[in-house]
Amino acid sequence: MTNRTGPVDLRTKDFERVLAENDFLVLNFVARWCGPCRAFLVAYADTAGENDDIVFALVDVDREPDLAVAFDVTAIPKVAVVRGGAVVFSHEGALPEDALRDVLRQVRELDVERLRRAVAEASG
Repeated sequence: MTNRTGPVDLRTKDFERVLAENDFLVLNFVARWCGPCRAFLVAYADTAGENDDIVFALVDVDREPDLAVAFDVTAIPKVAVVRGGAVVFSHEGALPEDALRDVLRQVRELDVERLRRAVAEASG
């Protein structure tokens, strides 16, 4: 799954498959009624368009409450970045576009194999 057309809608039933198929995921937890979510979507979609090697997903918290609970969403919008199977960044509230780009730059620089070993040790 790639985001060549922008962020994709992510459903709970597809999460495990999407996670297994993609090393780098950016999740944006939103709701249709949320004004700040709609405002942040412009920056999120623009950033997605610049990074076609990363899957950018939208998770509607009203439609997918299980994912919202799994990611401890208490305020929206919330951005969570998953790399190598682990949440490596989480932020509640909209991010300026430059800040989102900087987060992605830092996450790209992570040693993914070291991260995977740490995840395996923690879960095993």
